[in-house]
Amino acid sequence: MKRVFLIVNVIILILISAIWGMRFFSEKENLYSTKNKEALKHYKAGVNYTMMYYVPEARKEFALAIKKDPNFPLPYIFQIMMSRGLKGSNIPDYYKKIAVPQKNWTEFEKEFTSIFLEYTAKREKIKGDRKFAKRIENFIDKYADRIEIYPIILPMYQTAIGDTNKLIKYYEYLHEKFPNNTQIINRLGYLYLQKKEYKKAENAFKKYIFIEPDNANPYDSIADLYYTQGNYKKAIENYQKALSIKPDFPNSKIKLALCYIFTGKLKLAEKKLNEILELKNTIPYLTFSAYNIKAILYLLEGETEKIKELYQSFNPPKDYFCFKLPIQAFYGYSIKDKNLLSKAIENSEKCPHFIRQLIAPLKIPLLIWLGKENQAEKLIQSILQKINDLTYDRKVFYINLIADYYLEKKEYSKIEKLLPYLNEKDKAYLELLMAKSQNNKEKCKEFAKKLLQYYNEADENFYKKKEALKCLK
Repeated sequence: MKRVFLIVNVIILILISAIWGMRFFSEKENLYSTKNKEALKHYKAGVNYTMMYYVPEARKEFALAIKKDPNFPLPYIFQIMMSRGLKGSNIPDYYKKIAVPQKNWTEFEKEFTSIFLEYTAKREKIKGDRKFAKRIENFIDKYADRIEIYPIILPMYQTAIGDTNKLIKYYEYLHEKFPNNTQIINRLGYLYLQKKEYKKAENAFKKYIFIEPDNANPYDSIADLYYTQGNYKKAIENYQKALSIKPDFPNSKIKLALCYIFTGKLKLAEKKLNEILELKNTIPYLTFSAYNIKAILYLLEGETEKIKELYQSFNPPKDYFCFKLPIQAFYGYSIKDKNLLSKAIENSEKCPHFIRQLIAPLKIPLLIWLGKENQAEKLIQSILQKINDLTYDRKVFYINLIADYYLEKKEYSKIEKLLPYLNEKDKAYLELLMAKSQNNKEKCKEFAKKLLQYYNEADENFYKKKEALKCLK
């Protein structure tokens, strides 16, 4: 009976999927002003690629749609959203084409374009704008079956609302109405992830995989969940699955490189980062992030000269200057240059949140180097109060820096209080460092053997493996 019920549910889900697809691909003359079938064909192909997060392919299709019909407004919206920061993009020209509504535009096109222009005009002021959020809700109610609206509209809505709980409530409402809309499912999964509701996030991403098993993005999404939890084995499996479907999927390459770094496979990590840097026509922040991750890689390898070379050679465009600051910070930290590190931290305050997050842990050693131990201790306590709110990689970064400080002071009881926040591998590493600091050779060997079991496939120059091998000599 259960099996029959399961089969019936699968059939229903497949039928819903087919109906959903037909609603988008059915010709609705009153929705589009273009009469050019080729333009419409390329536009729909671009939307499909957008839904799959295949940015270069989507941009190519929208460019072809514009070429076939320069007066068709909708491709311009997608091109603007996807072209920011790319060399040779024609964003000012795109804005000119949609700035004034044309008589032949449909009501759908007019309203979609108007919302988009209001958002781009206000941008920073849109946060907390309940009136704008309500406008989007009304638009979604009116055109809920138009799947092309979601990749553009939902990010705007999230910016306007801001509150995660309210967003989850609204997305759950949308999910009940449209259970097969993968844009809603994916965003809901990430909101659950943000709230640390891991099982709900996993279920959302698994449903996404079930609906779109041949798309790289759902595997990338569930891999992000496992990465956040520090389950690098499962994360690697799913990033690799995403890349087996789409070998140039940038986010999976970036995160896979990080997974390799944290599991000690440093050569593989560098290979992946180089592959990202060789990609053409990709999103700039992914390329520049690869440089930042290379700096982390070199820092963990103890390759100060390589970080220096990266710092001196990496000169991003002015609009992306913030991406150089983490490299400056890591280089300053590696050579204990207080001024270099201090300036990087100070300048990062004007940068996006993810740049500040990358540099923030280095405030601890900086305060110590400046002789401000009381401030360092206060900062450490404030961090520990919120440590469980961090992703696992950031948690480990903070704890290792804090442990370094307490090791120098030989305050081992304080290090022991950090251990419950870590998995067994990272606990063993801190326990090894304590044993080494206390000159307890037997304990040092005990934890060294554990580490070598955990990291038997890691490269010889991986910092945890190096420390373990030293203890065994």
